[in-house]
Amino acid sequence: MPAITEKLHRFFGGSPVVNLETPLYLPPPGPPPDRIDEKRIYTAPGPPFGSPKHVDFPFLSSEQVITLYNQGFARVCLPPDHPLHDAATALFSTSREFFAKDLHEKEQFHRSNLPSSPCEDGSKGKGQSSEEGWSRVEGEKEMFTFRRNSTCPSDEVVKNARSNVQQLWRECGNFMQEMMQPIETSLELRRGAFGNVVNQECALPADEIHETLLRMFRYERASETRIVSAKHRDIGLLSLVIGSSPGLEVWDNTITRRDPITGVVSDGDWVAIENDDNATQSQGGLTFTFLIGETLTALTNDLYQPGIHRVSVPPADPSSATDESKYRYSLVFALRPYRQATVYTPSLTTAVTGEFKWPRKDDKGVIKTVRSVDLFTRIANMHWSVNDQVAEREAKRMRLEQEREARAQRVLIQS
Repeated sequence: MPAITEKLHRFFGGSPVVNLETPLYLPPPGPPPDRIDEKRIYTAPGPPFGSPKHVDFPFLSSEQVITLYNQGFARVCLPPDHPLHDAATALFSTSREFFAKDLHEKEQFHRSNLPSSPCEDGSKGKGQSSEEGWSRVEGEKEMFTFRRNSTCPSDEVVKNARSNVQQLWRECGNFMQEMMQPIETSLELRRGAFGNVVNQECALPADEIHETLLRMFRYERASETRIVSAKHRDIGLLSLVIGSSPGLEVWDNTITRRDPITGVVSDGDWVAIENDDNATQSQGGLTFTFLIGETLTALTNDLYQPGIHRVSVPPADPSSATDESKYRYSLVFALRPYRQATVYTPSLTTAVTGEFKWPRKDDKGVIKTVRSVDLFTRIANMHWSVNDQVAEREAKRMRLEQEREARAQRVLIQS
């Protein structure tokens, strides 16, 4: 698949880039082939030339850092006294209490019933699709997306909901800022080089809408294992997935597998990263998975690769009456760029990153700045959301496929 910077090159300068491949989000056809010569999840080869410098990251081993560089994911093992544990545990309690309510109670928080609010940059804010409030994809999942404090359920609806959201948002913001520092160091950037796109997003806004979001999920289990969130990459900067039971899977390209029917050998397979046989369980029964998003890939000139992942829930247990036997709960904090920030790639260019491909130059050869909201919007428009309603996401997937085919036809005609 073409690198994200090559795609942005088409929008922000240079000649068109044609993608003739199938959409990223289609799952591999047929049953998964058998694995051969399987490697452990964190034993990827060392970074090749042109990759980030190897530096220490908090809560990650040296092998996990290499996996983060090459594949965009890492299982984070936090110390038992880390404040993220208590904050996540509190919001999981809020999540279970809210989702257990009757449907008519939850529907008052549907995006269509939420008040609109101007964004901080003056543009019109709106909770489109699954981007704010409560929504449900029947047969798959329910979710509640927070982007501002004013749309959180009140204490009359769910006790301590707003304070629990604020607390986890704050701790996730602190965690993301802490993880961003070694990312900057690995690229030989000055400390705080990404601060203009990150720092304003690390506190929950009161009424205005930012791009960053915090989301509660409840996935529905069925009689058999099934995928409830298809293969995708996150579109923001960084994401933290907090699970209370296994379900998150990552695509590990260091695994070699052989198709049992054709005998064809290929690289890559799904790994249940939240299972204990892949990494040590965090204290309190929660798991924390760190993911690179496509906006950070663009801002690091493709040196940090986005983590490919999906959610596959195990079957329901009919012999158990517990909530966990019917549902899988998770929390996701998706750090996205600050709307009002501007991106000037010469300030992000080092001997490690090399020259960026995508910003336009003016008639004097001077590179223009790009608004982060425009960069993020371009990246978002390249994808369809796995959290939209089935009809909506299928329509957008078809539209994106048709656009790719049209670009390919234009290139063939011109040649």
